[in-house]
Amino acid sequence: MKNQPKSFSVKKILILVTILALPGFCYYLLQEKGENRYKSLPFYGDKQLSGTYHTKRGKKIPDTTYHSVKPFTMLNSDHDSITFKPDSGVALVSFFYLDNKLLEGPINQSMHRVAERFKKNGMVKLYSITVNPKGDAVKLLSNYKEQKFGKYAYWNFLIGDNRENIAKIAQQDFLLDVIYDPKDTTSFSHSSSIVLLDSHRRIRGYYDALMKDDVDKVIDEVKLLLTEEFRNISVNKNE
Repeated sequence: MKNQPKSFSVKKILILVTILALPGFCYYLLQEKGENRYKSLPFYGDKQLSGTYHTKRGKKIPDTTYHSVKPFTMLNSDHDSITFKPDSGVALVSFFYLDNKLLEGPINQSMHRVAERFKKNGMVKLYSITVNPKGDAVKLLSNYKEQKFGKYAYWNFLIGDNRENIAKIAQQDFLLDVIYDPKDTTSFSHSSSIVLLDSHRRIRGYYDALMKDDVDKVIDEVKLLLTEEFRNISVNKNE
């Protein structure tokens, strides 16, 4: 009977040690087996080996260069020059024009949902690009944005120099269709997609702005991509 308290104490100590050691042991196993993974969004567009390498747990791994959107500058609805380029946050981009009521409303309402969800987060920036630079003047866009959606610090409505440049940016950089009828200057065709890009302006997702489920999905995947960005920042600091 006298040994029971001692035995009970030893058991408690062993259980406590096991509980404390288990997370660290599991973390060690995950790191060693290379299974410390989280769901990562895909990369879209062409990719190629860069010719450089990085080392991970003693293994030499070739670096991959993914398709990215080249920097470009356009005027926003406040008549400020805005340069789309790599920075510390993620970006969402869509195309529209005001006279196309069939797409303009649903696309911009979907962008508004995302803007409202992340309106206080400076790491999430939205860009709505008109494909009709002649018809959608700066003042017209300014009134439209303010009356429809109000002021959002991180949501810009952009106007390019001309429709040829806009089509080139859409097709070659964002990998989206923007088609103009050469015989009719008022006829445009464009994608209803919202494009999600990381801080390096690599494309990480396409979402149909006309589909509620897709808009729900992009909101969730913005959070996922932000987690990836924070993780990369942490890794870079520790290197």
